[in-house]
Amino acid sequence: MSYSSEISRNNPGLFIFMVDQSRSMSHRIGGSSRSKAVEAADAINRQIAEIINRCTKSEGVRHYFDIGIIGYGFKRGQAASLLSGATIVPITDMEGRILRTETQKQVIDDQEVDYEFPIWFEPVAASDTPMVQAIQLAISWVKSWVENHRESFPPIVINITDGESTDGDPLTSLATLQGLSTSDGNVLVWNCHLSESKVHPVSFPYAEHQLPEDRYAKMMFSMSSELPEEMIAIAKEEYENVSQGARGYVFNAQLEDLIKLLDIGTRAVSSLMK
Repeated sequence: MSYSSEISRNNPGLFIFMVDQSRSMSHRIGGSSRSKAVEAADAINRQIAEIINRCTKSEGVRHYFDIGIIGYGFKRGQAASLLSGATIVPITDMEGRILRTETQKQVIDDQEVDYEFPIWFEPVAASDTPMVQAIQLAISWVKSWVENHRESFPPIVINITDGESTDGDPLTSLATLQGLSTSDGNVLVWNCHLSESKVHPVSFPYAEHQLPEDRYAKMMFSMSSELPEEMIAIAKEEYENVSQGARGYVFNAQLEDLIKLLDIGTRAVSSLMK
């Protein structure tokens, strides 16, 4: 297990975000006044903006990363790209795909200021949860990408969902996805589990016994990859109890946990940019 390849314009990295858009995502997230769909869309849109910021140099945005976004559940039994029909898009092209901007409050240097927040996709909560189809779509994208990027840092796939797959057991497809690799290691799959529970979130557990009794928590834990050493070090900066063997899984995530989960992945990989 390496996960140390340099990120460059010749060897970019890949982030794929998979977002559950099933009808249950219309429910409020535990401890929040906003729906799971809104929180998930907000977190991913923010993280893409942050990736663009990290890739921006004096001459403009450098092609350090490719981005893919898969939505599943917006139509019955369907999973598809949320980037206007494109599949994987270079980070250099993402600004041209902004749907709109939204003004939000943000605290900068202890001052609350208005921030123009880019939106690439809108929150949706519509139908069932075809998670297997979403994973299979990610497999097809990743297979093609790794064939052309054999020396790159392995793709990171981040799945944000609130429940059970409605089109079969996702574990077999997930194993296929995790089995894909570059010369630097296997694909990393992280899961962010949105719940309506009011129990305290559990971030980056290393064993099932750390999880509360929840019908989907153990399955989502088993679907999550172990964190490479560099990511464990960064996760420890945010959470006290991160140990060896920790997996890329957050149970009962709030918006803050969602953003931290996404940020830990991008910070670790961004440290390899040259």
